Amino acid sequence: MKSNCRTKYVVALAVILILHCAAAAATPKSSCKFPAIFNFGDSNSDTGGLSAVFGQAPPPHGDTFFHHPAGRYCDGRLIIDFIAQSLGMPYLHAYLDAVGSNFSHGANFATAASTIRPQNTTLRQGGISPISLDIQYTEFYDFIHRSQIFRSQGACGDPVERLVIG
Repeated sequence: MKSNCRTKYVVALAVILILHCAAAAATPKSSCKFPAIFNFGDSNSDTGGLSAVFGQAPPPHGDTFFHHPAGRYCDGRLIIDFIAQSLGMPYLHAYLDAVGSNFSHGANFATAASTIRPQNTTLRQGGISPISLDIQYTEFYDFIHRSQIFRSQGACGDPVERLVIG
């Protein structure tokens, strides 16, 4: 019963995303009303987080679209890439892969093999990422805090300038 309910939820979410992308593609380009995108999840939206922690993802790792290893557990773009593109924003960099990354338009906290509940195992022991949703949220919260510190020191390009965490 839980599986059936979960499947309906996932299908409903997918339909909403598809409708959003279709509507965005059908309307003339206008300025984006979102200052940034912050993404949480697993391999369906991991743009290189797990590869940054545990080493490069095995082929195809995004090679066909990006023409080089991109740390992805797919061979091209992900739904989060299409959402960013439809909003006129650049692709999100993985938060855990900070070398050469630009977080001025948001960050991607997703890592492949993540779970919602914390795990008492490692990726190598059980095949499940230790970076569960609560860890992703902690990373996001720390990111917000550090961004506000840099902003108060005069740094530019704060992606959370209008974001309020209550």
